[in-house]
Amino acid sequence: MTTQNVVQRRSYSFYQRLFFLYVLNLSDWFCTQALLGTGRFYEANPLMNLVLRGFLPTLLVKGVLPLALSVLCAVLFKLSGLEEIRFGNILLDIGIVVYAAVNLWHIVNFLLLFSAI
Repeated sequence: MTTQNVVQRRSYSFYQRLFFLYVLNLSDWFCTQALLGTGRFYEANPLMNLVLRGFLPTLLVKGVLPLALSVLCAVLFKLSGLEEIRFGNILLDIGIVVYAAVNLWHIVNFLLLFSAI
């Protein structure tokens, strides 16, 4: 097995990264809702604070819109016939790291919440 084969097996495809980013987005939404529901936390983002007041706007902004954009990106990538683009993968990786950090922050907040009970 060559080094190139090992690298190819460890890397994730554009579609897998796009899906993972969407799943992290959903996880952020659900964790945010759970923490806000305790009454001990607040939404730090003033724009999302307006959206999170109702279920339908939240569903559209955190569920439907990202899904539509993910599907659009996947379809455009497929139709373009291009090989994986390094810049696109870097952008997806940055998004994944940011959302992973946000979800890690949620975990810390859950630990703080349960230690305070």
